[in-house]
Amino acid sequence: MIQLLINSFLPVALLILLGYVSAKKLIFKYEDALSIIKYIGVIAVPALTLKMTVSISFSNVNWLLISSYIISELIIYLAAIFIAKYFFNLKWNESILIGMASSFANHLLFVYPIALNEYGPELIDPIIAIIGFDVAFLVVNLIILDFIKYKNLELSHIVFKQLSNLPLLAVLTGLFIVFLDFNLPLSIERALNFISGSAAPCALFAAGIILSQKIEKTDLKISNLIIGFKILLHPLIAILVMWNLNEIEFSISETAIMVAAAPVGLMALVFSTQYDVNPNAITRALLISTLLSIISIPLVSTLS
Repeated sequence: MIQLLINSFLPVALLILLGYVSAKKLIFKYEDALSIIKYIGVIAVPALTLKMTVSISFSNVNWLLISSYIISELIIYLAAIFIAKYFFNLKWNESILIGMASSFANHLLFVYPIALNEYGPELIDPIIAIIGFDVAFLVVNLIILDFIKYKNLELSHIVFKQLSNLPLLAVLTGLFIVFLDFNLPLSIERALNFISGSAAPCALFAAGIILSQKIEKTDLKISNLIIGFKILLHPLIAILVMWNLNEIEFSISETAIMVAAAPVGLMALVFSTQYDVNPNAITRALLISTLLSIISIPLVSTLS
């Protein structure tokens, strides 16, 4: 645990700290962080998603492991929606985004770069497969949210709208390339490596800037619900499903459990304002879960 904490999490913590200090010294502002996040979402994340999709070896993916993780994710997602809707009396669009925040991990920009330094391809492939599922699941959520927001919009228009979802396009393009067994030109491959390499550092630096801002003490119960579900309950349910129900060995499931213990992902926050939801609770949960995961992820990696 100590070695993983020093070798893999120290660079992560340093980037967050650099962003935090830079904002406190007024070198960067909150608006700069939003611009960085926009670059990540529009350019860096699609490039990274495409790069990972074309690199995955589908024949080596343990689909029982992936399905076990998906079951644990869906349990958290549905439970969070139920509590948000019927205990906190939130609207359906708010409840769905709370469910997304409670179950969607920051695997792409947090766990994946850490795992690259510590594990071989056999443990990296499950992370990529989980990311692929979450991209598809994100599209399903966006379709539901569009139905809620645009009640008179036809289904065909809502589905067609998802073609502007860049991570989804990256996954579909990557699957098409894999299906055709097509080798990318060296220049394109190097460009993908160069651009995608900027995603995680930029995201961590932007997180440090956001972390420096004053957070309103509202929606504390909802944000605590998200944090508890994401950092505590999700890894526990994942372990129960993987180890006890499906009897998957820890050596195979380690990185999948790390994803379950990862902080809240950016997607719920990114789409909260688009669907008229106050982002305060999700923002607070994202920041606190990011700090807590510096301990939770190395901790679950020592469970064998």
